[in-house]
Amino acid sequence: MVKKTGRIIAAGLVLALFVCLTTGCAKNTAGSTPDKPQISGDDAVTDTYKSDGEFSLNCLKSGTFNPFTAENTANLICTQLMYDTLFELDNSFTPTPRLITDYKTSDGKCWYFYVDTTVPFWDGSTLTAQDAAYSIQRAMRSQNYSSRLSCVVGASAMDKSLFIVNLYYADMQFPALLNIPVIKYGSGNDKAPTGTGPYMPDGEFTKLTAFSGYKNAASLPVDTVYLKEYTQADEIITAFENSDIDLVTNDPTGPFSLGFGSANETRNFPTTNMHYLGFNMKKAFFSSAACRRAMTYVVDRDYIVTNVMGGTAAAAALPLNPTSPLYNSAYSNIVSYSVQKGQQAFDEANVRDYDKDGHREIMVTGVPIEIGLNFIVCSDSTEKVAAARSIADNLMALGITVDLRELSWSEYTAALKNGDFDLYYAETMMTPDFSLRDLLYSGGSLNYGDYKDSVFEQYMDDFMSSGDADRQKNADLLFKYITDNAPIVPIMFEKQQVITHRGMISGMDPTKYNIFHGIEKWKITLS
Repeated sequence: MVKKTGRIIAAGLVLALFVCLTTGCAKNTAGSTPDKPQISGDDAVTDTYKSDGEFSLNCLKSGTFNPFTAENTANLICTQLMYDTLFELDNSFTPTPRLITDYKTSDGKCWYFYVDTTVPFWDGSTLTAQDAAYSIQRAMRSQNYSSRLSCVVGASAMDKSLFIVNLYYADMQFPALLNIPVIKYGSGNDKAPTGTGPYMPDGEFTKLTAFSGYKNAASLPVDTVYLKEYTQADEIITAFENSDIDLVTNDPTGPFSLGFGSANETRNFPTTNMHYLGFNMKKAFFSSAACRRAMTYVVDRDYIVTNVMGGTAAAAALPLNPTSPLYNSAYSNIVSYSVQKGQQAFDEANVRDYDKDGHREIMVTGVPIEIGLNFIVCSDSTEKVAAARSIADNLMALGITVDLRELSWSEYTAALKNGDFDLYYAETMMTPDFSLRDLLYSGGSLNYGDYKDSVFEQYMDDFMSSGDADRQKNADLLFKYITDNAPIVPIMFEKQQVITHRGMISGMDPTKYNIFHGIEKWKITLS
């Protein structure tokens, strides 16, 4: 469908039309407060929208509504109303149990989970550990979830309430990966498997009806969610403007970003989609940690977020979304953009203008050799190209010659695989536990720069295996090592959007994995 599947993403090849369901130094505790909606349209407008008296979503009725096999993203949005999850993540990516009553582990590799056996399915049966383990097994084979669950050896039910999950390596933040939809055992091949969520579909997929057995059914904002079908971009825009559908999601910097006018409200939510610079460790220049570290001062993250991304991203100098409580702003501030620090850092790395010609050189056997960096970016996104150009311009201003190559997706991926670069601009969809194994472990699937550092891997292992008591300490040690050695240079994390009609919905707190997060607190006005 698209290339945002836990692999490096081509510039701009993003989620089409809808979002897939994909020691205390100034640590950040922001991110759990709902985003204040941005209002578009004429402020003098008093007629908020032309209500048809129904709350409706778009879908593809001929497609599947199975959360593990659905590829149509509009249908995946609908499944968020249909299926409850083992855990739920808020906008700080902190997990909260949903269908789990208790869980424990002694080593981070063998996990014990107890399900709430009083939770009813739509058909009147009740949830068991077998249903939960079956759902994880289905997710492991699903394109929608397999990447995040690559650490899982297997999941097995022990009795009615207990199931066990074994991992290949310790991950004390594993519950953050278990916002997995739960379906009834044996229903995995159904178009709409039996679930426990707040709304259940009718046979023709014309509507979703509130499930009376859902624990918060009395607090749901509407009894019926109607399903409409629009497949073309212009049809979707028209349907939304006419209030035939009432909620859409959008990737504002993607090639399929839709322009909605009228009197609307837009709410941004954070994602795990990280933009960053990667380096070729086999090339002399970036084999030096000092040269890589100097690069972090070259990236004007605030400029890129404001002027290139239009505010639809959060600047980040660490490989962790700034909404996370583990994000250490002190380290982030130390390596923020600075012309003076960049000049000083390159000087300290012995990258200087030795022959006074206005260009920096490196000294090789006593001879100054001018630098020419091969910088690649995928040309499929104007935003990523513009960001890369701003970085190249900043390097040039410091006296470092850069050849910025704007490549097609196929050319870009070929260059990465062949090592035909000094540095590259990339994006990846990180897992919710923000593991760096794929990016920076020796042999990692995204480690195109061939970074090899056993000390880093030990810091990462210590962080992933940390319990609550020492997680922040080990996070700080890891991030200090990353800022000192710069195996990658993080730039920002994308935000994406939910758009509704002005004044129609209040109490929204959408997240990357659940647009309807906290729906029991919503108020929907249909008149």
